[in-house]
Amino acid sequence: MDSDKPIDGRRARREKSRQAVIEAMFDLVQEGKAPPEVEDVAERAGVSVSSVFRNFDGIGDLQHQALVWFQQRYLHLFEVNDADEPLADRLRSHVQSRVTMADEVGPLLRLARARAVDHEKMAESTATVRGRMADQTRQRFANEIRPMSPTKAANLTALIDATTSLEAYEVMAAAHARTGRQIATAWIDALEAVLVPWLITKTEPPS
Repeated sequence: MDSDKPIDGRRARREKSRQAVIEAMFDLVQEGKAPPEVEDVAERAGVSVSSVFRNFDGIGDLQHQALVWFQQRYLHLFEVNDADEPLADRLRSHVQSRVTMADEVGPLLRLARARAVDHEKMAESTATVRGRMADQTRQRFANEIRPMSPTKAANLTALIDATTSLEAYEVMAAAHARTGRQIATAWIDALEAVLVPWLITKTEPPS
């Protein structure tokens, strides 16, 4: 059994090094260095460049692993714990979760969307993130969506999801110089204006 300990120790050190590289990539992207150079990642992680390439199949794989790690670390941002709360409270919590996501991991997700064009695994992970966000919308507003026809429910879900998307956040922040607080206020106002009339109408909106 003792002969296994050196091997286990090497594996543990390699996994620790691998995790440090993933976190370094994540942190550098969040700091605005997107995409960071391999040398920057290695320096931040405290490893050699050759170590980076021993642990990952190129920079694209490293970026993908950073996105996977984000989904694990920030799983709470996709959770819904207020499905039975009043609509006004759910609107605020929905908006806050999206603003928090944009503030904390927006640069990484923006990089992921750009890399999705030519990186299959990145495209799959990006689709997974979008799917989780859509599922969150359906769960949070299930009480309002459930009685609707399939078409009306799908349209409303898509509208809520698009209004509070990371892409929408980026447009408001970059093109219109809105702060996170201002974006949150605008989103809440917009959703209230859309949801209340939509929920009380008895006719199908135009397709």
